[in-house]
Amino acid sequence: MGGAAVRFHKTLRSKIDRRYDKYSHVQGQPFAIALADFHAPGSMMWSREALITYLYGEYAEVQNLDGVQAAVSVAVQALLDNEGTPAGLFRSGENDGLSAIVFSNGCTIAKFGRVMQTMSGIDYGFTRTRVGMIFDRTPGVLEGIPFCLDVSSREYQELWPQRYEPWSAELEVFHNPFATYPFPRNVLPEAQHWFRRDGSIVCEAFYETSVLWSETHVTNKK
Repeated sequence: MGGAAVRFHKTLRSKIDRRYDKYSHVQGQPFAIALADFHAPGSMMWSREALITYLYGEYAEVQNLDGVQAAVSVAVQALLDNEGTPAGLFRSGENDGLSAIVFSNGCTIAKFGRVMQTMSGIDYGFTRTRVGMIFDRTPGVLEGIPFCLDVSSREYQELWPQRYEPWSAELEVFHNPFATYPFPRNVLPEAQHWFRRDGSIVCEAFYETSVLWSETHVTNKK
């Protein structure tokens, strides 16, 4: 939470208060806001969890349950600011004009370089090494899988079924369960979609590989 969640709140509130959903060309249709965090160098590597907590008003905490480490949902009522701003933008119907938040923690110049290199096979004289953490889908596992791969390597390219890094990787859609006009999943079918189901927050991914955070090191081959 902390300052990152407060920044997300201020940014989103400034957009929501303008009621773009009431504009004539938007009325009667889903309305979403695209968001990325560039507030500080490397901020995309750690601020994602703050956004999820702010939107849904809860976060996952590791607790010991009968001798077993497990992730437990913890409700959050307010942000850590002086105003006591309520957490949970999507916890009530107050913001039903907003259908979803579209977010990416990988929309950087490095993304363009990786995609073009893995699609074309041309490195233009540079080595791109991506370092980060991949979500581990093994039941009960609470930590991600660290990786450090040359993007030109077969191992890296086989992280995705296309055998190259797709533009849509890292793209996430956070759905508002109270939206008057829900955001259609088929608009961004390859994105990772978050929504509420039976009282719980559910995440469904198109790709088996889900990068939690990463950074790319670019070096000259000469």
